[in-house]
Amino acid sequence: MGKVIGIDLGTTNSVGALLEGGETRVIISEEGGRVTPSVVGFAKDGTRFVGEIAKRQLLINPQATVHSLKRFIGKRMDEVDGLVGLVTYIVQANEKGMASVRVNDDVYTPQELSALILKKIKTAAEAYLGEPVTEAVITVPAYFTDSQRQATKDAGTIAGLDVLRIINEPTAAALAYVHQRQGKARIAVYDWGGGTFDISILQVDSDIAEVLATRGNNVLGGSDVDHKIVEWLVSVFEDETGVNVRGDTVVMQRLRDAAERSKIELSSTTTSQIHLPFLLSDETGPKHLQATLTREQFEAMAADLFDSTIEECQAAMHDAGISAGDIDEVIMVGGSSRIPKIQTMVEELFGRALNKSFHPDEVVAIGAAVQASILGGDTKAVTLLDVTNFSLGIEVQGSRMAILIPKNTTIPTEATRLVSTVQENQSTVKIHVLQGESDNANDNVSMGQFELHNIQPGARGEPRIEVHFNIDTSGIVRVSAEDSRSGVSDEIEIASPMGLSEQEIATLQEGLDGSNNEELEALRDDVNLHISSLEAKLITKGDQMDVNDVQRINNALADARAALESKEPRELEAAIGTLENHANLFPA
Repeated sequence: MGKVIGIDLGTTNSVGALLEGGETRVIISEEGGRVTPSVVGFAKDGTRFVGEIAKRQLLINPQATVHSLKRFIGKRMDEVDGLVGLVTYIVQANEKGMASVRVNDDVYTPQELSALILKKIKTAAEAYLGEPVTEAVITVPAYFTDSQRQATKDAGTIAGLDVLRIINEPTAAALAYVHQRQGKARIAVYDWGGGTFDISILQVDSDIAEVLATRGNNVLGGSDVDHKIVEWLVSVFEDETGVNVRGDTVVMQRLRDAAERSKIELSSTTTSQIHLPFLLSDETGPKHLQATLTREQFEAMAADLFDSTIEECQAAMHDAGISAGDIDEVIMVGGSSRIPKIQTMVEELFGRALNKSFHPDEVVAIGAAVQASILGGDTKAVTLLDVTNFSLGIEVQGSRMAILIPKNTTIPTEATRLVSTVQENQSTVKIHVLQGESDNANDNVSMGQFELHNIQPGARGEPRIEVHFNIDTSGIVRVSAEDSRSGVSDEIEIASPMGLSEQEIATLQEGLDGSNNEELEALRDDVNLHISSLEAKLITKGDQMDVNDVQRINNALADARAALESKEPRELEAAIGTLENHANLFPA
């Protein structure tokens, strides 16, 4: 077994890490950063580029730049209606009803696009280690459903990684804590990232990390906080100009970018100045946006989101059967945990200062690296006792759900229940597997179903069908059923019933591995990076420049886009040189 890496596949940014000589190291990206933006961009010729290069394109070509994939992975289209308005690209159902992305008339699953992000981290790790990397531990939010977990695992497989384990993000943070600290403690991990929120209560020691309870919300993240600011900016602009910009994807992306920057600024200042020149132009001329947002205004507009996270914390403590005074340390994870108001609210809830010794953007990946090192046999084993995030069961007569494994049960685990027929001489029994907390089967998530045929006929209620649930350490569910009299049996692995088949995964792997020549891909990435940089500068500085210089830059950009179609390295290199020269035309 070679080196196993840990990966935090995030909504906004992704991070890779590994353990070397007992020390954790964040894998530096090809661009030299410690995080890789979870963004995939498309050029007009279909060329795909990932990370920082793709993020630069967001302001210029938002319809062909895919971000926040984690919010859609493993979900049916009817589960994401409220999220579609937060992105500028097209989200639609594929032939299986799963949320997918349409770019330039092609449809992609979130799994295959997420695989591009994972492969980029894999490539950076291989460059650092000087050897192939084929195995990884990947983290997911604690409140990810089984379908989302399996979809994440599929993404890793497409990227050429054997995913040894899927681990919950708060649990990974706790492993980082165990690796750094010695001694017994009860900790709370408050994890608020770009797309999801989790709170986990854990009991940790030098050789054990036991999850006592976990709560969360898969549709509550920093993007939702940004959206509050965006809606405010839309209203300010409409009040000043009479123009509603909600239908303009480029303008909306500029507002999202400004909102995120303003939110970050307000973590260190009490006032943020938002200036967006040439937001749009019409027959009356160019229109600009100038606004001032105070920290007090920001906290008021996002108060309901902040309160929701605190309510989840309270519910988690209730589930764990403890009070705030029983918590020894509170660890903050995720970019949104930096918001000053949030830190104040969490401190007040738990009645203690926050542990800020961990980097909120990196601690999850570091914990995944610790788990990877344990599985690779390089680090002393730590017993990891995670829990189920939802109750699991089957549908029974009356459209009710019979729970076999209650929420917050320690995994791995298994459970068995006897069921029978509801009609005379019934020869087939349908096993419908559910996930959720409602007694009403229709209110829960359907995880899949199968039929047990040729059972021994008998009077109603006479046959004895044994249904067996098994959940592994990654939270993947298997369900089997057996007729105790005839011995007829069947089983399924609950692997996203509308997800990717093994053949589909293999096909996508070939597509990823059989991409264009690496030298050409690197040059195209470089050209796209320069194009995005110049286009962004035109937006912010074009009004300060001579019109002839602006035209020269636009001509150079057009030539560079044409060069992207070339398969000759010299043409791409020449385009890079031309773009670099034209960058000097901008004012300092």
